Amino acid sequence: MSARRNPRPELPPTGLLDWTDGRHWSQQTRPCRYCGQPTHLRDSHRAPAHKTCAETALAEQVADQAAAYHNERLNP
Repeated sequence: MSARRNPRPELPPTGLLDWTDGRHWSQQTRPCRYCGQPTHLRDSHRAPAHKTCAETALAEQVADQAAAYHNERLNP
């Protein structure tokens, strides 16, 4: 008997992150936490971040975690 997996949620058409909620916008520009360029956008923790910068950082984190998991499985 195999375990049943939940279906993966569909990604929003704009990419990995959906920042359409108004809470991701600020009238004040601040330097992006990743690239340092000014942005009105805020991440889920209200830190200044461009959507593309945040998605790139998230992809890198996932790749690092996947590599660590893969190495752990191969080298117990």
